[in-house]
Amino acid sequence: MKFEHINFDQRKIINNQITRFKATAVDIGNLLGLDPSSISKEVKRNRIVSKEASSNITNTICKRTLRFPYVCNSCSDKYHCRYKQYRYEATAAQKLADYNLIAPRRGINLTKEEFDILDRKIKDGVLNKQSVYHIIKSNEDLSVSVSTVYRLINNHLLTTSKMDLPYACTYKKRKKQIKEYEYNENRKIDRSNRTFIDYLSFICGKPNTFTTQMDFLGSIRSDSNSILSLIIVELHFVILFIVKNKNASKVNELFDHLEQRLGTVSFKKVFPVILTDRDPSFSDFLAIEHSHNTGEERTKIFYCDAFRSNQKATVENINKQLRQFFPKKQSVDAYTNDDMKVHMMNINNRRVPSLSGFTPNEAFIKLYGQSILDKLYK
Repeated sequence: MKFEHINFDQRKIINNQITRFKATAVDIGNLLGLDPSSISKEVKRNRIVSKEASSNITNTICKRTLRFPYVCNSCSDKYHCRYKQYRYEATAAQKLADYNLIAPRRGINLTKEEFDILDRKIKDGVLNKQSVYHIIKSNEDLSVSVSTVYRLINNHLLTTSKMDLPYACTYKKRKKQIKEYEYNENRKIDRSNRTFIDYLSFICGKPNTFTTQMDFLGSIRSDSNSILSLIIVELHFVILFIVKNKNASKVNELFDHLEQRLGTVSFKKVFPVILTDRDPSFSDFLAIEHSHNTGEERTKIFYCDAFRSNQKATVENINKQLRQFFPKKQSVDAYTNDDMKVHMMNINNRRVPSLSGFTPNEAFIKLYGQSILDKLYK
């Protein structure tokens, strides 16, 4: 028989039965389908004192309250009785039962030593820009859940504060006027069969095809360097490149370099479909799609609709995470591709809930092998 707590409706029936009908525990148990001992324990555990004993008597306990029903609800002498009196009320019993259910679970279910270790590892991990999920999953000795850690942080019980978390607070100064824009270079480009709806149609026909989302991380106008993000959506795998004086030919050269490094077969396997925005640097879709060496098609490229960054939400989210390393309004000209490799490894070694706690690196190796991963990091 499955154990269940007595609910409020059942307590109202118990209250009614012992008050109006002077029912026994057996009668009430048969009515509710519960064991008579459960009824007896319920009444005795959740009864309340309705009247204190008179001060001029020695024995303050009435013998009737020592056996079922343990209360004076139906007693005819309760108005003249000088003994201590008890009463069972459904509403009061429910409140008392709720309190008794929660009270034993209050407090931190850790020793002082275990709590100090948890506090230190969470603080160190957050300072290293790791997520709480990654910290918990990477430290098997931390016997707490992710939600517990967030609750401890919200209750100010850990050294780490909520403001230390990367997305606890969003800073976004409101603009007085939003101006729509469109690159002049885009006005004459025919993107027929390469729109977002064409992308959805293509993916529907090939449901097991992985998508790579592509975007530039925003930089200040005086910078000559730009950071290009390539994200394999299903794996949360991040690839970063420094592009100097970005334009369409530089992007084409980058993909030619990737194909040369991986080999055409591996390139087609890793980057079968690319979804990006309408940045002029991505406008030469024929050069991106076709191999510079053989002329064969190596990928398919599609473009999001104008002003619809949510159509490539994964790369936008990753770019938001990259702001931990490349804050807004700060130059990126000092960074090199070696720096990009360090940040790639940092992000790709974080454990991800949607990958069942595995890292993007581990997922990539499982699908494409260690040798292809090494070539990407080389």
